[in-house]
Amino acid sequence: MAVPATDTAIDVAYWFFNRAEKDGLYLETENMQYLLFLAQVHYAMAYNMEMLTPSLFVCNHSGFFEPNLKRIFAMGRPFMPPVKFPQKINAFLEGIWQKYGSLPLARLEKLIKTSSAFKNNCLEGTLNTIDFKSVVDSFIKAGKKNQQNNAFSDNRKKVMLSQNGPVVVSKWQPRKIDT
Repeated sequence: MAVPATDTAIDVAYWFFNRAEKDGLYLETENMQYLLFLAQVHYAMAYNMEMLTPSLFVCNHSGFFEPNLKRIFAMGRPFMPPVKFPQKINAFLEGIWQKYGSLPLARLEKLIKTSSAFKNNCLEGTLNTIDFKSVVDSFIKAGKKNQQNNAFSDNRKKVMLSQNGPVVVSKWQPRKIDT
């Protein structure tokens, strides 16, 4: 069994809250839950299925969340002294923040709820404990599929309509003049 990179999910949650304050943003607890989930998934993807936090995530109609943190932060953010992480963890969390931190709640929620991981784990009217490995695998598959789609779309020719009908458009490249 692998040892998680951090001691608790609370420490990572506080890191996100403090990072939001540094940027002058208010971080809702739902956003923090989504960021924590995405950080856990990305960490597992980047470090061969290792865990960022020793957390158990569950899924219901509102998305993926850590139930202990949901209970702790239900009445607001309690006081807790900041925890210092190693540079590797700080850099990783900063990358997650740069990618997802500024997204509004609705955008993060849409990102989570349109994933195949959510569709496979959300059972209507229940609180379902997720199989984390299958969730990470579904995010890996989705990432590969997006790369294939992007590679395909880059190779397609752009077709536009002119007064004479459809034409293939390319980047303008002026010819060289010999001197």
